[in-house]
Amino acid sequence: MSNNQDQIYIAKVLSGNTQAYTYLVETYKDYVFTIAVNIVKSREDAEDIAQDVFIKAFKQLHTFKGDSKFSTWLYSCHSN
Repeated sequence: MSNNQDQIYIAKVLSGNTQAYTYLVETYKDYVFTIAVNIVKSREDAEDIAQDVFIKAFKQLHTFKGDSKFSTWLYSCHSN
């Protein structure tokens, strides 16, 4: 995965192609789940948290400026 590839899909989502968000979810789902399960120690809770993270990120995607990796932004997006 590359930052450039992420930027392409982010641009597609922001242009109205919401299906392109699937790429970002598929790319980062293990990353998000791993962080969540390490924090809450429950698989079920971690799955719920991961879903919430991706919903919140989708709603805030317009704030991603590309100054950092998408994964860094994704982590900070949910911690706010």
